[in-house]
Amino acid sequence: GDGIIVRIGPRHDVAGIAFVRNGGPSTTVKRPVLRDLDALPLPAWDLIDLAPYRAIWKESQGHFSLNMATTRGCPFKCNWCAKPIYGNRYNSRSPEHVVRELELLKELGAPDHIWFADDIFGLKPGWVQRFNEVLRERNITVRYTIQSRVDLLLEGDTIDALVASGLQEVWVGAESGSQRIHDAMDKGTRVEQIAQATRALRSKGVRVCFFLQFGYLDETEAEVEQTIRMVEELMPDIVTMENVPTVTK
Repeated sequence: GDGIIVRIGPRHDVAGIAFVRNGGPSTTVKRPVLRDLDALPLPAWDLIDLAPYRAIWKESQGHFSLNMATTRGCPFKCNWCAKPIYGNRYNSRSPEHVVRELELLKELGAPDHIWFADDIFGLKPGWVQRFNEVLRERNITVRYTIQSRVDLLLEGDTIDALVASGLQEVWVGAESGSQRIHDAMDKGTRVEQIAQATRALRSKGVRVCFFLQFGYLDETEAEVEQTIRMVEELMPDIVTMENVPTVTK
């Protein structure tokens, strides 16, 4: 027909793949991790008809939201996390690169909201502050949701910079009201930081949402009660739970 023919080179020239060769499995050299994420072109949002997405979002939620990612990976070592793609590496797009994509989305679909799908948003020192500056320089307004850690949110003026740039909602890995469980998870956070971050965010009008786990190895009923009391005290806007039936007395 009139289709385009794409000529593919030898398979052994492509790094990071597995294939059948001479009747058996064969692999090529490991593909290196891309560190300069700004070298990637912006996603081809123009190839997507955003109208039906806008319609269903407006009908069901009253606003139009799209997802973006600004980083790859997570440097922390919570021992229950699969980390199936990027492991403990953490590489980030620059604020300028991210804002260019936001400008593109504004032209093509004008979403009302962005869910930044990073495991950890804005971890690099100064990133969220520069993000806020670039948004102001380019006259871009955005409302957004992120995932973060309570200890990172409490650093310096991080919350103020996030709020100034359009933060509306934060999901944090609260996990448990027991410090022993946090330590067993290799979480690296303190229970009191959950309350501190929640109150600081809420004082700025930001919605706070908790990821929780029940039934971590050797968790006791008393520790489950600690988590329940934490939720009752802090009253997060949304809670999602992962339950593992291993609770012991």
